[in-house]
Amino acid sequence: MATLKRDTMLLTGSGLVEFALQFLIPIIFVRSLDAATFGEYRLLWLVAGTALALAPTFMPQSLFYFLPRATEEQQGTLIGNVVAYLSIAGIAVALILTPWNPLLPDNISQLYVTTKGISSAFLGSWIVVSLMTILPVAEGRVSWQVRNDVTLAVLRTILLATAAVLTAELIWIIAALMAEALLRILTMVHYLMTRTHPKISVRAKLLQTQLKYAIPFAISSSLYQLRGVADQWIIASMLSASLFGIFSISAVFLSLVGLIKQPVINATTPHLNRAFALGQTQEFICLFRKSSGALTIILTMISGGLFCVLPGLVHIIYTDRYAEAVPVMRTYLIIMMLQGFATGYLIPVINRAGSAVLNNACCLVLSCVFSYVGTLVWGLPGAALGSVAAFILSECWSLNIVARTLGVKMLALLPWKPLVCSGSASVAALIIVELASGLPSASPIVQLAVKSFLYTAVFSSVFVVIADSGQLKALNIFSGIFLAKKAILSK
Repeated sequence: MATLKRDTMLLTGSGLVEFALQFLIPIIFVRSLDAATFGEYRLLWLVAGTALALAPTFMPQSLFYFLPRATEEQQGTLIGNVVAYLSIAGIAVALILTPWNPLLPDNISQLYVTTKGISSAFLGSWIVVSLMTILPVAEGRVSWQVRNDVTLAVLRTILLATAAVLTAELIWIIAALMAEALLRILTMVHYLMTRTHPKISVRAKLLQTQLKYAIPFAISSSLYQLRGVADQWIIASMLSASLFGIFSISAVFLSLVGLIKQPVINATTPHLNRAFALGQTQEFICLFRKSSGALTIILTMISGGLFCVLPGLVHIIYTDRYAEAVPVMRTYLIIMMLQGFATGYLIPVINRAGSAVLNNACCLVLSCVFSYVGTLVWGLPGAALGSVAAFILSECWSLNIVARTLGVKMLALLPWKPLVCSGSASVAALIIVELASGLPSASPIVQLAVKSFLYTAVFSSVFVVIADSGQLKALNIFSGIFLAKKAILSK
């Protein structure tokens, strides 16, 4: 248990460091690159994220399932099969993303030309090294994983910042990324060669077994991830690179949702699985409402606070050149708030994989349609509204599936008291901050500090007055971490 607790803390700390460094890079880039170059850089990562959603086919993640159940000899073969599969997939991605592909969009083809083919080589390599985000943890070498991830994240930040500040040219920035990818490949080779049982082999029969397990999960996961970037592809295909650069940073704060929500999900999912398996419907509902209630309070508080300070925050972090991102960011905050009581993660718990695939497939199509129409009518905020609409439909669908499976009404699953209390407190705080915005002007940093303090003070005061004792405990932003530790120690 002590080891599990330590590993959890190490991985959480590593994730926070990487998030901070990833947040730092755009801050440097928007001050060093012109808007078009920054947009091309963000386009590269959109392509990389899409390729990672499709090409690996859930094969690296399948190691979590297969390695604990395999003999030593089979473990080497399982890993070798994944290495071989990712290598072939990486080569395929690199070839597809060249001008030789007649179906390649013009902006991606231009990216290849601008970087003299380095972008294609980098994207193919990135598929191969995706193994190293999974394998060390799957083998129980968490400390090695954390040291490697943090070291390479720091190195990537230094390389990219140096290339951006000294050259401001995309080709050198992509060259820096390629250098990191090559280093990751060397690190992967070293890892595989220095394992306790270094014999790596490939067997077609076992590969078929791995693919049979992985493909159903790959389909559902890929559809979900593609839905998350559909609006970015719409903007990238319809508008200029500079406008895409503005749009691409608009969802940056949604990363906070994962940092806050994931520990709670990790903590409660085993208990939800147990309650569902035992037919304890009321216990299941109680666990979900308790965890979603805490998340609703925290995410509503944060999304409301960000809503009122975003103009100043964007001015300070991204400069006024990216002021158009503010309404898009505010639109995405709707998703942040609704994530508190989203039920999508319950679908695997109730074993409705087919429903998840159908849901994600339909909502991917709807997201594309909504974002396209929204872009035509309202521009950048319209594309974000399309994603929000698709998210709401998807979550209503999931909520209906969960409610029908449990034999209860949909509304019975929602944490109404926390939602009403936190929503009321947030609205009251936003009104007070808006009324106070007519005060004498000050520097952006001072305005940001005053608005943050005023929002927090009003939200906390109103919430304390109208909430009950259970909700007051949930106001503690570390409640998710507490729940996670409690779940870990109970295993």
